[in-house]
Amino acid sequence: MPSATLHWPVEDEKGTANVSSAVVSKLSRPVLYVFAISHYCEKARWALDHLGVEYDLQHLAPGPHMEIVKQLGAVGSSLPLLVSEECVVQGSGDIIDWAESSIADSSRGLNPDPEYEDECRLLEQRLDDVSGVHVRRYYYSEALVEHPDTVRPIFSRDLPPAQRQSLEENWSIVRQLMMGAMDLGREQGQESRRIVEGELDWLDGLLSDGRRYLSGGRFSRADLTAASLLAPLALPKEHPTYGTLEVPPRAQADLALWTERPTSNWVREIYREHRLSA
Repeated sequence: MPSATLHWPVEDEKGTANVSSAVVSKLSRPVLYVFAISHYCEKARWALDHLGVEYDLQHLAPGPHMEIVKQLGAVGSSLPLLVSEECVVQGSGDIIDWAESSIADSSRGLNPDPEYEDECRLLEQRLDDVSGVHVRRYYYSEALVEHPDTVRPIFSRDLPPAQRQSLEENWSIVRQLMMGAMDLGREQGQESRRIVEGELDWLDGLLSDGRRYLSGGRFSRADLTAASLLAPLALPKEHPTYGTLEVPPRAQADLALWTERPTSNWVREIYREHRLSA
């Protein structure tokens, strides 16, 4: 479980690297670096909580985060990023793999029973590569492009004072960089909306047979991935951040339209049952 947020000065996925001795000397337990708003970061955070991994939580601001990621020797600049005494692990799926190898009680594990391993990994890959990517672009193409002041407060959440001030002063630059990096715009948002609706249709179809979990008979990394990456659409009360998320107007209308879809109800139910510590 996370301790109080560290004040150590200075989106998804993958790779490991060695940690410098200077960083290791500062660590008493792993540190998870996140953006407060990121659904991929929520996936990693939820996994560590579920598996009972003790860690410290460090929120970073977009922009300044690139320097600390570079200092740690990670590949690229994406979060989440976990630093332990042995390694740097980048990307939510790899963080789950690392955590699974670190726990003593395998009964708490998120990996499915062996007969469901391939199915579970394929589900997670599609959710990571399609559902999560287009939920993000759909949301930001309205929020960050048209209503940027609704996004800044949640990025500022739990930041050290120096980073918060830097984000405030450089918000217009950070916003432009994010818009370019994620290919945001009105047409892109409409394209991602169509893809998101297709992903909801796909998941509604999987759930139509009455299954409780997506793969096998118990809660697995596929369920955690689906619920965390679709949480921006379902807004579960148990989410550690989205209670303060200000949803822009067109997305509000869509969320109202989608709120009683089987997948949206399933996401909220999974959070109620399994997101016990946030």
